[in-house]
Amino acid sequence: MTAVETERKPMTVSEWLGATVMIGAVWILIGLFWADGHANLNEVFGTEKPITYALHVALWPVLIFTDLDVFGLHLT
Repeated sequence: MTAVETERKPMTVSEWLGATVMIGAVWILIGLFWADGHANLNEVFGTEKPITYALHVALWPVLIFTDLDVFGLHLT
C-alpha cells in the first residue's frame, strides 16, 4: 500500500475559475510592467492614451516579437 492514495478527479468549476484568475493576474502584472516600459504615451492625446495603454497591457506577448497598428494606433 502506498503512503498516499488519491483518486483522479476532473477539475471543478471553482478550480478552473481560480486558475483563470491567477493566470490573468500574472498576465496583467507583466503587461503593466511592459506598458510602463514600452508605451510611448507622449505622442497620443485624449482618449487614445488609455486605449493605447490598455492595448499594450493586453497584447504584450505579441508586441515582444512585432510592431502592431491597431485602429490607427502604432504599438511597439
